[in-house]
Amino acid sequence: MVSEGGAVLAAPLRIAQVAFLARLAILFVLAGVWALRGDGLAASGVVLAAALSYLAVSSARFRGLLTRHPIVILVDALVVAVVVGVVGAATPFSLALGTSALVVGLWLPFVPGLMVLALLLATHLVLLTGETLDDDGVSAFVLVMPAVLLTLWMLGLAIQRSGRAEARAQASLRDAMAAAATAQERNRIAREMHDTVAKSLQAMALTASSIPRHLERDPGAARARAGELEQDCREVITQVRSLMSELREPAPSVPFSESVAQVVDEWRSTTGRRVTTRLEPVEVTDGLVRYELLMALREALHNVHRHAGRCATKVALTVDEERLVLTVADDGSGADPETVGLAPERGHFGVAGMRERLQQAGGHMELTSSPGRGTTVAFSVHRRGLVEKSQERGET
Repeated sequence: MVSEGGAVLAAPLRIAQVAFLARLAILFVLAGVWALRGDGLAASGVVLAAALSYLAVSSARFRGLLTRHPIVILVDALVVAVVVGVVGAATPFSLALGTSALVVGLWLPFVPGLMVLALLLATHLVLLTGETLDDDGVSAFVLVMPAVLLTLWMLGLAIQRSGRAEARAQASLRDAMAAAATAQERNRIAREMHDTVAKSLQAMALTASSIPRHLERDPGAARARAGELEQDCREVITQVRSLMSELREPAPSVPFSESVAQVVDEWRSTTGRRVTTRLEPVEVTDGLVRYELLMALREALHNVHRHAGRCATKVALTVDEERLVLTVADDGSGADPETVGLAPERGHFGVAGMRERLQQAGGHMELTSSPGRGTTVAFSVHRRGLVEKSQERGET
């Protein structure tokens, strides 16, 4: 059997080991019987075959040789045939030929395997010519035994072909999964471009369109708008760089809680704001959920810096029953929930973008805010991937 990968070789190799182990048990029993009878020649032949079976079961090097060169099975068949000739074809030892036939079917292609099987059958029948058989012996050794060998060989051949078919199916599945992953990645990139860069550019366009009006009526407001536009440009550059970094680098292997801490540390060093963290060692293995949560966290922290004023910020990562909860809370200026709801109409899509991210991750976002009492944003994802309805709640 030509190697087609470890998964394909594993099943035939295990079955072959079981066959050799069964033969080993039979041979030890027969060796004991012949030793008690005082037939040293027969016992020594059985011990030789038993040693070969033990080698096949216990030696990783022998199994590796069998995997690389299936023709080694021919050596096993020849040894068993020789021992049968020494011990006698009309003895229970001839059952050892059955394990050889099974292993030949497992490891050799059809034509070489058929040739080895024919050799085994011919050897068995030729050896029987030197035996004196009654009617029961003829039925057992001339008729039944060849049928058993043929059946075991066909069984091994069927298992071999099934393994090959499974290998082809697994290869097709891997190709399909790779294609699906590629398509999913393209969709993610398109969504990311839409949710971050495109919306930021739209907000910049709205800001830029208002500057000419302010230049005539309120130069101070125009300068403020220009400052906002500059800040928005820097944010877009950061978003594009972050997206390009995601495309170039593999998924991080650090725990999710450490990734959250890294995002918070970057924000603290960039803004100089006070922030405390309480992060439970919670792991997120799904790449999409992990990515969307971290991007939503960045947006929430950005909103704190832009809208909350002077305040203290807390970031918490906890597990609430079956949900993972990532919370960003500040004691800043807060906002009227109705004002937050109208933000997209003024070109601000941060809250809407966070909500959409959590929907993509199969969770929901809850926003609690009121003027003068700060804002709390909680991102919740069910640990079993249940899709929740996004919602906002405002305190009055």
